[in-house]
Amino acid sequence: MQLAAWGWHFWWQAKGEALFASVPLSKAATVWGGICLTGVITTDLLRRLSKRQAWLELPTWALLARLGVGVLALTLIAYAVSICLSMAVYGSPITGIAQALYSRKLPLHTQLFNEFLNRLAPCLTWVAAYFSIALIRHRYQLELHRARLAESLQAAELRLLKSQLNPHFLFNALNGVRALIADEPMRAQEAVTQLARTLRYTLDSGRDELVTLARELEMVDDYLALESLRLAERLQIVRELDPQVTAVRIPVMLLQTLVENAIKHGIAPLREGGTLRIAAHLIGPELEIEVQNPRPARADLDPSEGVGLTNAARRLELLYGARARIRLDLSNTHHANATVRLPA
Repeated sequence: MQLAAWGWHFWWQAKGEALFASVPLSKAATVWGGICLTGVITTDLLRRLSKRQAWLELPTWALLARLGVGVLALTLIAYAVSICLSMAVYGSPITGIAQALYSRKLPLHTQLFNEFLNRLAPCLTWVAAYFSIALIRHRYQLELHRARLAESLQAAELRLLKSQLNPHFLFNALNGVRALIADEPMRAQEAVTQLARTLRYTLDSGRDELVTLARELEMVDDYLALESLRLAERLQIVRELDPQVTAVRIPVMLLQTLVENAIKHGIAPLREGGTLRIAAHLIGPELEIEVQNPRPARADLDPSEGVGLTNAARRLELLYGARARIRLDLSNTHHANATVRLPA
């Protein structure tokens, strides 16, 4: 489109100048070829500059100010090239077609001003056309980004609902409560409360994108307490948390996903169980969360099998872009390490 538009402008102007000014087409082509080539180069440079500095992300007034400066710069460059080429080809700062139309009617300074306006028109048209299209595309991409984020959050919620509300989880939790009712009624009552909080947190998770780490840990504690009814002494828990990390906001259900995978695919299949280690530290401007667990030493274990981190990684990408990352380390045949880093 860039080459086609400037090519059409070149042909229209060069052909018109040759016809109306009665000059050789070669001379008209030299002048207008230089002007249009300048337009191709300078507008492309403006486009690259706007993308590098993310102009479309700026407030409206800031964007308009930069576009105004950009149009003026494009026009002045094209104006200077026009004067130089016209002087070299025609011996006058005025293009051939302008000389034919106005030389006998207008003084030189007015003709020069008209030449400036003639260079301004295509530059202004290009900027208006390009940035109108770019803004439409940018808004569409933002809407698409929001839609993907909403879809990802919805998928996460549905996956978590399935994993936590499935018959196995409810059966294990309720069976554990039933076993406590006769011998430890107070503990059974506490387990019912924990189950209610876990289910309520899961059902409410679709409302928020971010929660504090402290709030997420409360939910994880309830989840682990319910799992301990089933695993008993097979589940040991170690926490290594910096005091200042609890106020950091993280994606809802992120830590729970790591813990759930660690138990479901690491500790639960082991007859002897194991120790679940949950660590969170601030490393410069980033929060690092690590969940470590023992796992069955299977040589054929697929890194993607049962881990359930794909959706979490997608949510991090949508929320933080390249500033967040998630990594699953299965290099140790006896332990798995899931690590998340995100802006604090």
